[in-house]
Amino acid sequence: MTKRFEGKVLLATGAGSGLAAAVARRYTQEGGRVVLLDIDGDKAQAVAAQLPGAIGLACDVASEEGVRDAVAAAMKTLGRIDAAFNAAGHADFGPIEEWTLERWNRMMGVHVGGTFLVCKNVLPIMRAQGGGAIVNVASIAAIVAQPFNAPYGAAKSAIAGFTRQLAMEAAPLVRVNVVAPGRIRTGMTEPLWKMRGGGDMDKGTAQAASLNMLKRVGEAEDIAGPVCFLLSDDAGFMTGTTTVPDGGETLL
Repeated sequence: MTKRFEGKVLLATGAGSGLAAAVARRYTQEGGRVVLLDIDGDKAQAVAAQLPGAIGLACDVASEEGVRDAVAAAMKTLGRIDAAFNAAGHADFGPIEEWTLERWNRMMGVHVGGTFLVCKNVLPIMRAQGGGAIVNVASIAAIVAQPFNAPYGAAKSAIAGFTRQLAMEAAPLVRVNVVAPGRIRTGMTEPLWKMRGGGDMDKGTAQAASLNMLKRVGEAEDIAGPVCFLLSDDAGFMTGTTTVPDGGETLL
């Protein structure tokens, strides 16, 4: 495997599992070091323990003070931040009339607010270092409508729009892109698939797989590849773009 990230440091949120943990593993395999942030600090530290030079920190991305302190701790320990991957989030679905404003605000605070806070805090560091790359996480829910998914889709649409605007503000030193994954097997999606399969995980997974051209669900590693490409110099002429690793679902 190439060493595209030799001497570089990635800060990833939601990194105790799922997409961010897979990205952290791939980034480390390619020579980099990682700072893993998760609201569950034990999970972040467990992943970090498997990766050379990594550190894991507890961080609620919806807390301005929490993000600021986590970024400061990352700089104190590893001395630089060259890349950021904003994957922290949670799943919450249901008819809009059942939603309270508090529930809506939590959706926006974690997904959109967390992305904003990390970008706000790492951007000056990257500029001072002479460059960097940020990848945010949206979803195909930002592109196509889905049943009972309005708040989640709104949050992911906001992240996609924020990414485009920030790309202009951060240029030319820092590139900012967004990935909009399809149906990916993670700890967040598996309970949903099981529920939709009537308690049968295999049935629910098959149902999810049937919705795209490739007739399978994605794995976290299917997202780690595109994300690490966007974080690398191989994507040095890409900013403000939306990459859609979804097995072709949004084309159907």
